[in-house]
Amino acid sequence: MIFGVSEAARLIDVDRDLIKKWAYLFRDYLKAPANPPKGTPRQFCADDLRVLAYVSIYWEDDPDIEAIRCGLDSEDHFEDLYNNFMTTVTPLFRDPPEELDENWRHGTIIGGWADFGDTFALADSYKLAGDMLVDAALSRDEAFEFICPVIYNYRHATELYMKATVPLRKKNHNLLLLLQGFKELLKSEFNTQLPGWFENAILAFNDFDPNETTFRYGGFTGFSQCGEVWVDIVHMKSLMGWLAESFQNIRRHRGMI
Repeated sequence: MIFGVSEAARLIDVDRDLIKKWAYLFRDYLKAPANPPKGTPRQFCADDLRVLAYVSIYWEDDPDIEAIRCGLDSEDHFEDLYNNFMTTVTPLFRDPPEELDENWRHGTIIGGWADFGDTFALADSYKLAGDMLVDAALSRDEAFEFICPVIYNYRHATELYMKATVPLRKKNHNLLLLLQGFKELLKSEFNTQLPGWFENAILAFNDFDPNETTFRYGGFTGFSQCGEVWVDIVHMKSLMGWLAESFQNIRRHRGMI
């Protein structure tokens, strides 16, 4: 989110010399790199660009500079018009802002030290997303509109829970292979068998979405034999809660909490 003079001029659609002039005239509203020592290139941050965009709207052949400054003092450059402009120039992925602190609740840092190295935690995230989508669907009375993202998130969460519990070398979406490994783990490590409701849930996801593409891309090719089916999203949410807790119990027994 650092822009040179040429880039700033291109984005605001004005001449480079005008950007330099504005940088000097309205330096009190810009960061220090916008007016650096002689020999150092000018650099504008996102906030600077917002100021320059505001100036561009009110700049005339004979501009009222004091009126522009009054507008900046009143923070008029934070109106929707300039918010929309900033949306067009802000990348989806960018360096963490310097002023970032605990009050920034509208985003998060990913990558680096914030890597998704824990597959189980990632599974929890997809399960939580499914839960929230179910709640949104119920509150809006739009189950059909949400059904594909709901099932996709729950199906993917289930796959990740199993991969976090039964690591396999093959990187695919084969739930049956994971299910077999999971059943063997329960027998060898806990001397117990998989409950019927648990296995039925895994088999259902596999029957209707064996390759994890049905609810991601649509088409419903796995429904050719059974035709229409009814999906109770409240029931699915409850069952996913049981599945998640079951995997959590295994981690507790392994001392991984």
